[in-house]
Amino acid sequence: MRKFDQITSATFECLRAKLKSQGIALEGNAGYLSKNGISLDFDYSETEQTLSISNLEIGFPASMIGMNNDKILGILEKAINECKG
Repeated sequence: MRKFDQITSATFECLRAKLKSQGIALEGNAGYLSKNGISLDFDYSETEQTLSISNLEIGFPASMIGMNNDKILGILEKAINECKG
């Protein structure tokens, strides 16, 4: 599991918008996401200002273009940092 800290509601909404522009919808503050061979569970806590990513799995077709857990988490971290400004 990977936990991102200092995620304000504005940061989470920015991240949600970035992902939506890529065709990935984060519905609600917690749930399951599966798109293009990438699946994960997410849990955003507004009171704790944390975003937890767990059960990250990479399958076809994402695995065919060299995606792995570290790359996905790196992409998420970069997007979060951009949203934090």
